Amino acid sequence: MLIDHPRIYLDASGFHITDALLVRDGRIAATGDDARHGATPDDEVLRPDATCLFPALGDAHVHLWGLGLRAATIDLRGMDSEQALQALRGAPSGADDWVFAINLDEHNFSSDQRLSRRELDQLFPDRPVCIYRVDRHALWVNSEALRRSDFEERYVPDEDGAAARGDDGELTGYLVDGAMEPILDTIPETTIDEDRRVFFESARRLRECGVAFCTIARSSVEHLQMLRDVASGDELPLHIDVLVAGTDPRLDECLRFGPDPRGEPGLQVAGIKFYADGALGSQGAHLLSPYRTGERGLRMHPPNFLKKRIPELMDWGWQIGVHAIGDAAAREVLDAFEAANDAARNQLRPRLEHAQMLADADVTRLAELNTIASIQPIHLRSDVPWAPQFLHEEQLAHLYRWRDLFPAVVAAGSDYPIDDPNPWHGVATALTRKG
Repeated sequence: MLIDHPRIYLDASGFHITDALLVRDGRIAATGDDARHGATPDDEVLRPDATCLFPALGDAHVHLWGLGLRAATIDLRGMDSEQALQALRGAPSGADDWVFAINLDEHNFSSDQRLSRRELDQLFPDRPVCIYRVDRHALWVNSEALRRSDFEERYVPDEDGAAARGDDGELTGYLVDGAMEPILDTIPETTIDEDRRVFFESARRLRECGVAFCTIARSSVEHLQMLRDVASGDELPLHIDVLVAGTDPRLDECLRFGPDPRGEPGLQVAGIKFYADGALGSQGAHLLSPYRTGERGLRMHPPNFLKKRIPELMDWGWQIGVHAIGDAAAREVLDAFEAANDAARNQLRPRLEHAQMLADADVTRLAELNTIASIQPIHLRSDVPWAPQFLHEEQLAHLYRWRDLFPAVVAAGSDYPIDDPNPWHGVATALTRKG
């Protein structure tokens, strides 16, 4: 194939431009005059009707399955409480008759509306309901879901979770981070076939947006085999880099095998992912100073766990990515990166996933520690309406400090399916900083 266009960018610098590309077996064989001279009469000639052409985009942080994505899931994105309840009324039959929904955002509700399992009980007295908040760090469930999971009224979550209660002292069914585990452990597991269908559908959406390579920001060890089977069968729709869940009970199988930066064609398994805190929207992000409510958020691991574990894994050759949204969580993660061997850290470049809220003292540490700031600009758009309600003015000044992150390496993503996978919407948000 010969691609003929007056403005073809060859890289991200904007300086290397050509007007023709000759493609052979999926690779660029020649550019410019060499491409035109090397083309044969049998080559298809493509003249795109576009302002310019450039290399495909990458998404540094996605979840192509999991996080509540199932074949019969109801999407509640952008709905208020009445719209959400109306959508739930049409719930199809699911696994063991569970009702699943995603992308609930209570910030779309009016101020006098609260999440209560009683509303769900009226709709589904006998079917368990599991609704994922938009950030996947909280669930809204009904009484049947609590019953099936043996979630008791006297439940008191550890430091890594919270279970909301109403004015009557009873559980409302709104569960944050660690408190979600009893429910998630009860939900029937998806099959590999279902996960494959969701994976290919998610990849198709990314390809439609011009994304050709991505980082899967968390995978179980079990699902690695699915990815390897897809890659070995030459079915992989994207070039994929994988971060394996650092708390997976089968992680030792990966550690024995070791990081494989080559993997199957188009697949790289060389990273491990941890979570340091929760999310801002559910007030689970771990902060240096309290929210307006007086809470400081949640910690996912005991003190010094990451500081001990991360240097050890990096010595074994694994790149590390850590979810850290709050400024306290980010500081803890940077302390753990700093504890790693200098040579390993400089070679592997650890990743601060989200880098969403950083104190002044920690911004410069990113570059000093050769840490990649893995950001999702699109999240600003959804946070704008509610962040001032929960954060103080001085805290708002530490949110989304993208320009301040340089000269560290910055990689951008969407966090799909948590947010919009269209990279141009993320680019527009990064440029305008508007909701």
